[in-house]
Formats: sequence, structure tokens, C-alpha cells
Amino acid sequence: MIDDLTIQKIKDAASIVDVIGDFYPIGTKGGMIKSGTEYSLPCPFHGGQHYGSFKISPKKNYAKCFSCGWQGGPIDFLMEHERLSFVDALRWLGKKYCIDVEGSENFQVKPAIPRQQVPPLPMLVLPEWMWKVKFGLPAEHPFYRWLTSIKWGAAQRARLHEMLNDYRIGVDKQGRIIFWQIDECQRVRTGKMMKYKPDGHRDKESPYNFDWVHSALYRDPRTGYSADKTDVKPCLFGLHLLNHYKSFQRQQVCIVESEKTALLMAIAYGNHAGQVWMACGGLENLNREKLMPIIGQKRDIIIYPDRDGIDKWKAKAENLHYDRVTVDSKPVTEWWKPEDGEKADIADVVIRMINNSKTYKTVEEVVEDMPKLKALHDKFNLEIAK
Repeated sequence: MIDDLTIQKIKDAASIVDVIGDFYPIGTKGGMIKSGTEYSLPCPFHGGQHYGSFKISPKKNYAKCFSCGWQGGPIDFLMEHERLSFVDALRWLGKKYCIDVEGSENFQVKPAIPRQQVPPLPMLVLPEWMWKVKFGLPAEHPFYRWLTSIKWGAAQRARLHEMLNDYRIGVDKQGRIIFWQIDECQRVRTGKMMKYKPDGHRDKESPYNFDWVHSALYRDPRTGYSADKTDVKPCLFGLHLLNHYKSFQRQQVCIVESEKTALLMAIAYGNHAGQVWMACGGLENLNREKLMPIIGQKRDIIIYPDRDGIDKWKAKAENLHYDRVTVDSKPVTEWWKPEDGEKADIADVVIRMINNSKTYKTVEEVVEDMPKLKALHDKFNLEIAK
């Protein structure tokens, strides 16, 4: 049994930079690099390739991966990295820092040889023809009918088909909408296939309510794709539009959860040189690794959380460690009404406001009757339905 005093001595002596440096020395390929007062490293635990995801803080004596969520100090790192028990991790550190630890006489510490990284699997890239053969939303499709039933203004109706084209919206043989995930290099990563009801809501009762394109391919031996030979790396929906518009370096990127929401907001407010709408695909999918193509271009990012995810996305935004990101929850708090639902997102609020809008001749009439809609008008250059 190791006494508390010895344990405290080891904790006081152990340095997270020293311990991780035994396996990933500074200056070596795949090793640590210094960034300001901290160090960074490709995550040793989830196989990440980006240096920005795994941060090491000498001041806090702590490390954290902002992609997979692993975090801990020197003892935690050894227990996870070397598969040691708590006691054996203490003995390992006792040997390193010349601290006498009970029971360490016969304990053999493995040499701290930098771990050989397993060569990463090639990223799955689907051929471009796949989205092209599934491309297009027929006029008789229930989702298309719902889209066109919204009381869009003239500008919104004019760009509805443009946005369907820009986002490469398609349909599979089960009638599911395909939201293709194409990255900033125009590589087709995968696609999300979802079934919708005529009212625009998800049809979760359907036996074909959801699937991934890559999963469907893996289940079909005729395709030749194998899940154990490639690494599926989903990306942001709409990421292929990152460099699509002129003056894109001044463009804000607006992030929402749902692919449908990104599409609706792009129709309502337009993708252009000032802003583009993208979706991360779920509450838990907002992370630095997915946003790296945007962060790398030093774009401004505005995050619009769903009503039931405000606190979580505010916390995630803090953990991005990026000074050009803001969280705007106003649409689902100040502009929200009970009929929008407790899980409403910005599109639910906006579509309700558009559908409930009256006929106005001037913006001044709108201001007098609905100042909140005027706020949207000013923010996104929304055209009021006439």
C-alpha cells in the first residue's frame, strides 16, 4: 500500500510535459510542439491528425483533447497510454523521479520509447458520380412540396432552387433526402439519408427513416467498399461552399445543428460573400476538428444553438479555443414562442414568423407591428413576404 505522503510527493514532482515527452519528444515527427505557453500534439488516444486538438498545459499540469474529450494529468496519461493500474502508474513515476515507492523493488518500468503511431487508414472518399446520380428533388416529392408551401418572399423563392443545387440535395430510392457531406476540397466524404413527412418533420416511424451512405455501401458487397480498410470522417454539411462565394475571406460561417435548418436558413437569408450556412449534424458534433477548415482560414464563426442545447454549445464554444467564435441564442430565446416547441431551432422560429406574417407595404409597418421580425430583417437582409 502506498502511503498518502508518497502519493502527494509523486503528484508534486510529476510534470505532464515530461511524462508525455518521454513518448512524444519535442522536435520529433509526431512529437509535441510548443504553442505560446502550451504544447500541442496529435491526440494519442483517438488517432487524430491535427495538432490543434490535443493541448498540454504546463501551468495546469493537465492535458485535454478537444475532439475525443480525453483529459487528465500525468497519472491519468500513464494509466491510459500504457494500460497501467493507478498503483503501477505511481511506481512508474517513482522510478522516473527517484521517489521511493513501496513495492517498486521488483517493478519493471518499460523503456520510454516513443510509441510508433499506427499508420492512419486512408480517408474514405466517394466518387463524385454518386451524388450526381442521386441529385435533384422532384416537384412531387413531399419535402419539396413542403418547402414550396412556406410563405417565402420573392427573393427567397428565387433562390430556393439555387440552394437545393448548391447543397447538392438528392433523393434515394426509398424517398429519403440525401444531405451530402462534401469537404472544402470537394471530396465526397459520405451522405446522411433521412425520411421526412409531408409537414417537413422527420418520419422516425418509417423503417427507412435514417441511414448513412457509407453504411449502405458497406452492406452491399457489390460496391467494393470495406469499413475496415478506410476511415470514415464526416465533415460539416455545406463545407464545400467554404470558398464558393467571392470575397470569401470576409465571410461569416453560421453553424447550426440540423442539415435541414442550414438549408432553410440559406433559402431565407441567402449564402453569399458575407455569410454561409453549415450544419454539424447533431448536438454532440460541434468540435474543433470539424471546424478546423474554417478556423484555419480565420473566419468569423457564429453558432446558433437549438433551444435545448444552448448551455452545452456555449461550453463547447469555450473549448474551441478560438477567439473569432460567438454564440447567438437570441432567436430561440427572445424571438421564441411556445408553439415553436421546447427543442426549437432558429429555422423553426424564422419559418413560423414568415408563415404568420401579414401583408405589408413598407418596412416601417413591419417595425410597428413586429419589431422582432425587423431585427431579423436587419441582421440577415430578409425580404418580407408580400
